[in-house]
Amino acid sequence: MKTLAYLIDEIDKSKELIRFAALFAKDIKANLHVLYVQYPHVYGTSSYMGASGASVAGYPSQLQNIANEVKEKVAGFIKEIKTEHSVTSSIEFKSEIGAAPAIIKAKVENNEYDMVMLQGQTEQSFWMQNSTIMDIVRNVPCPVWIIPPDARYQPLKRIIYATDYNEEDISTLKSLIELTKPFEPDILALHISDDDKFEIKLKSEGFAEILNKKTGSNNISLKLIADKEGTDAVEILVREAEKAKANLLVVLKENRNFFERLFKSSFTAELVKSSQLPVLVFHKAN
Repeated sequence: MKTLAYLIDEIDKSKELIRFAALFAKDIKANLHVLYVQYPHVYGTSSYMGASGASVAGYPSQLQNIANEVKEKVAGFIKEIKTEHSVTSSIEFKSEIGAAPAIIKAKVENNEYDMVMLQGQTEQSFWMQNSTIMDIVRNVPCPVWIIPPDARYQPLKRIIYATDYNEEDISTLKSLIELTKPFEPDILALHISDDDKFEIKLKSEGFAEILNKKTGSNNISLKLIADKEGTDAVEILVREAEKAKANLLVVLKENRNFFERLFKSSFTAELVKSSQLPVLVFHKAN
């Protein structure tokens, strides 16, 4: 059975995102680990770093007490969520000391975690402002979910996959189809291009037929948007997400043209504010 790790950011605001993670884990029949990480700068000093990167007064001898307090609070959340939603799958609390990206990466490489879920931020582009999120997205070799703080869980029925229409997209789409199989979603493979010849190339190479044949799915459609005016990607994606009534945006990290374009813009913050749309980042399969 797969295991989803949800990394707590702010404990007092984590209840609804634990609920989101628990309901998603229930639907895909996965275990859930609620992970709390404390990151002390130097043992014996008067401050440590929590998972969110916020400095908090404390000494090493206090770390276990803090972890116990968090565990007690999270246990209350889990009990309430399980009762309200008849969740029977395993939900465990895990506490660690160290750097969250390194801890999660080690657990993924040790096959303890299959996916990671993080809390996004809306004040500014959280791709930019939070080094923990950036490190995990870029370096942890598993699917990473980034969920808006106020998101409410709903089954994944319509998904937009931002694509460069490369060979890597086929294996990623196969992984996405397998992961979301319980929902049987419609998937729109969307590409934004300023190349007038790109659409002709796609049609001549029969990419749609190749995609359907190699993924074994008839629920994938393709769409190319010509961006001759240099429109900001967020405007286009928000518009297309609203048209499709999508409830998830998926990006492959190795699609550098598109992925880096999103990271360098205000895309994520604006998308979160506009549509409360979760983002799933895949890594190219080894």
